[in-house]
Amino acid sequence: MNEEIQQLRSITLTSGKIKDLAADCEILKIRGSVALHQELRLQKISTHGHSSFHSRVVAQVLNNTGSCMIKDFCDVTEMTNAGNLTMKNGQVQKINSTGKLTIEQKLQAEHFNATGFVKAKEIHAKHFQLKMSGRSEINQLIADEICVEKDKLSLSFLKKKLVCKRINGRTLELSNTDADVVEGDVVLIGDNCHIQTLYYKQNYTVSPNAQVQLIIRSESE
Repeated sequence: MNEEIQQLRSITLTSGKIKDLAADCEILKIRGSVALHQELRLQKISTHGHSSFHSRVVAQVLNNTGSCMIKDFCDVTEMTNAGNLTMKNGQVQKINSTGKLTIEQKLQAEHFNATGFVKAKEIHAKHFQLKMSGRSEINQLIADEICVEKDKLSLSFLKKKLVCKRINGRTLELSNTDADVVEGDVVLIGDNCHIQTLYYKQNYTVSPNAQVQLIIRSESE
């Protein structure tokens, strides 16, 4: 009997527009081309193929290995992306991306870890780590701890660069980064960085292979 209940709670979808997913579904698996047009509250979502979510998504776990688009707000505890994931707005405890990740508006995260490509309007995090496989763009990046570097394992002919308007945090370790404004308490500007203005509170270092046009010490609060 328990096995039957467990099977009922897991649903696999392969195609179609879904507006009436069973209320007792806890695990959703997408294995084809599926569009969901209802608010979802699930334990786990696994997507492989082409999936689009047109309403709010709340889940403990979301794993994407295909092409996934979340067009409304998503609230996920643990998210992994090994494919192409696009979201509008989100709140995630822990995100781990090894593919291409696009944030159209704003993402809030505790732990953000990406190896690959990131394009975002705004990211707020406690811990942010990015290893770039190619060009990444983030309009505003705000985090307590930030580490940006190039991924040494990916193809070398791609230009591995992070382009930002503003980076703000406490402890910053940047390389291969172009930014208009960088602001932090302790800032390490590594190789291949081009920074317009650097604001620091405690101390900073700049690599001989980096360019910083203006350095300003901020008053500690």
